[in-house]
Amino acid sequence: MDSATPAKRHRRPNFPLDFKRHLVEASFEPGVSVARLAREHDLNANVLFNWRTQYRQGKLGPIANPVVIPIRILPEPVSDRDAFATEPAQLEVILPKGRLHIQGRPDPITLRLVIEALGGC
Repeated sequence: MDSATPAKRHRRPNFPLDFKRHLVEASFEPGVSVARLAREHDLNANVLFNWRTQYRQGKLGPIANPVVIPIRILPEPVSDRDAFATEPAQLEVILPKGRLHIQGRPDPITLRLVIEALGGC
């Protein structure tokens, strides 16, 4: 009888937490290609995208630089309801990918979708 040697199982590398955090934070820099960054470190891009998700969920430790969105609150009209009716509500939000200026009262779901699309959340 021939004795067959058992096949070696390929183990997944166990990357240090600091390495994962460093790459994830580098991938959030403007103009950085996640795929290229992964290739430069001999990783599959899907691995880095997975780490980014874990980072956002706080599974790789506290987020280093939380996103701060500057908001300017416009004063409300001083007079009664008639002035409120003549001057619609205004909202201006400056986001990383653009500026959002809304007059009137937007639907909350639509507003959330627009802010997310502009990179605010």
